[in-house]
Amino acid sequence: VAVTVPEGAKVGSVVAVQGPMGPAQVAVPSGAAPGQVIQVVMPVAPVAQPLTGLGALSAFLGTASKVEVNQKILWAEALTGGCCEQQNIFDVKLDGRDGPHVLTAKEKSTCGDRVCCKPHHSFLLHISPAYNTDEVIMTLERKGCACTKCCWSPKPCLGCFTCADCCTEEVIVHSGRVDGTPGEIDAPAPLAVIRQPQQCCASGGCTPTVHFYDQLAGKEKDAGDLPLSTTTGPTCFGGCSELCFESAFYLNTAGGAESVAIRHLTPRDCGEICKAFCTDSDNYAVEFGPNATPETKAQAIATAFVLDTMFFEIDQGMCHYDVADKAIVITCCLCFCYGCLCPCECRLHLNNNNGAPPSAENAVGAPPAADAPPAPETIVRDEPTAAEQPRA
Repeated sequence: VAVTVPEGAKVGSVVAVQGPMGPAQVAVPSGAAPGQVIQVVMPVAPVAQPLTGLGALSAFLGTASKVEVNQKILWAEALTGGCCEQQNIFDVKLDGRDGPHVLTAKEKSTCGDRVCCKPHHSFLLHISPAYNTDEVIMTLERKGCACTKCCWSPKPCLGCFTCADCCTEEVIVHSGRVDGTPGEIDAPAPLAVIRQPQQCCASGGCTPTVHFYDQLAGKEKDAGDLPLSTTTGPTCFGGCSELCFESAFYLNTAGGAESVAIRHLTPRDCGEICKAFCTDSDNYAVEFGPNATPETKAQAIATAFVLDTMFFEIDQGMCHYDVADKAIVITCCLCFCYGCLCPCECRLHLNNNNGAPPSAENAVGAPPAADAPPAPETIVRDEPTAAEQPRA
């Protein structure tokens, strides 16, 4: 099969190509330059598939047993403490952070929604090959809060107790590139939907849960239909606990088999420690079990992006200063409770001396200062004076 090396591809880059059996992975060989045609030997089959959707995503993952998702540091957002919100960018690499960079995911959202509504804002996430970000193979449509619509947003109550549909997370998975306003896109036949169940007043309310439903028919699934996969996580995560403990979310297929582990990674060096303290950028390891199918791998990658949006996109998540309370707030962890993230935190209150210790003369039990006015004398009398004697 003749394959043209795409623009931007380097030696060793993994390129997805359309072969007789469908999408396949090809590594750019040494000496090949962009625009050059190389010959690749592939087995022959009569059926071919398009390079979009979950099938294309799984083709880029190939036979890898582990994938790492790295969220890029956005410097304007980091230097302003989250005041200048930027659109997130993720890199997907095979076999760890030093492995081949195969996919890139870029957020598309409005500045007003990011500043006013993050992390519950609406956005589109375009997933594309690393060598060509204009060739989008899949789009995630996150229905959330909109700055200009307030209570009329697609999901105005995200982050509250999940007692109604307006409070639950919902992400639509589309094939190829889709543009428009999230919540108002009328694309034909979406591939799938990732949905958070209503957990208020239900069992398992302290376990973060998301379902992955099949949407090939282009119709909403009934509540009684079984999801293709279910991902559950720990009750407590985030905050300063990220420095010491990994947060593991497990994806189980419809048959109940645990096939994928999605881990929020702890910092591995000084640079990642600074990244964890100063930004909301995170790293994830997606580990595929031996029974994971290509479709399950694609579901896990899409779910990893949703988990980051739901639970780990909090600015100043570890430590910040509360101006109203005049206290330094240290968030130990976040506890999931029926859809809400309840912070477990410590507060270090500052006194009126802007953090300085009290002066010696103002300390409790200290003697009066030398220039202090004398205290008024108290006269104690045992007998009444003549003026106070009763008259005969």
